[in-house]
Amino acid sequence: MIHALILAAAMAVTPAHAPMAMATPAPQSKPTAAEASFISSVSAALLAKYPTVKEAQAAGYMQLTRLEPDDHTYVYSNMTYDNIDRLRPNFLWYDRNGKLVGLDYEYAKWAWPKIPSMTAYPVAASRWVTIPQHMHFAYRIGNGPVQTHGARALPNLQKNPITADDLKADKMLPAGATLVWAHFHPTCWDLGFWLVPNPDGAFAPLNPNVK
Repeated sequence: MIHALILAAAMAVTPAHAPMAMATPAPQSKPTAAEASFISSVSAALLAKYPTVKEAQAAGYMQLTRLEPDDHTYVYSNMTYDNIDRLRPNFLWYDRNGKLVGLDYEYAKWAWPKIPSMTAYPVAASRWVTIPQHMHFAYRIGNGPVQTHGARALPNLQKNPITADDLKADKMLPAGATLVWAHFHPTCWDLGFWLVPNPDGAFAPLNPNVK
C-alpha cells in the first residue's frame, strides 16, 4: 500500500458520500540497492531543505489532512501538479512534531499517460500506483479551528477552483461554515516512500519509528 494518509484523507468522506476505491498496493516494501541509493540521496536533500513544517509553509506547502492515526503523519501539499522533480515533490509527510518523514510524487494522468522515466526516478515501475480522483477542502465555523476533509469529486467538483457554493450544492459545507480552501485532486500516478529510516522498508505503509 502507498502512503496510508493520502488514501485515508481521500476516503475520509462526509457521511453523505460512500468511500472510494483504494489504490493498488506496490509489492515489496524494502527497496533494491539502486532504489535505496536514490532514496538516500533524496532524503538527505529534502531533510535539509524542508526539515520542519515551518520551511514547508514558507515554500508554499499547506496542511492537507488531519493526523492519520495509523501512520501518525500529516500531509502537506503545494497544490500543484506542474514542475515536479525529485527535489520538489508536491506532497510531504510530517509527523506529529512537525518533522519531515516522507513524501509523494504525484503526476496527473491527463498530462502523464505513462509513469515518469526511470532516469528521473530510478525505481521499479511497480512502485508507481494510481490515486483516483477526489477532492480536499477545509472550513472554519466561527472562530473555531480549521477542519480538513476529503471526499469524492462529484461532477461539479471536478475542477479548480471549487467554491463554497459548489460544496453547498452537494451538502458538504455545514451551515455557518466559512470555506478556507478547496482543491480538486485529479487521477494521478503516485510514488511515495519514507525519508527517515524504516525497519520495514522505505515503501512500507507504516513506519514503527514514526510514533
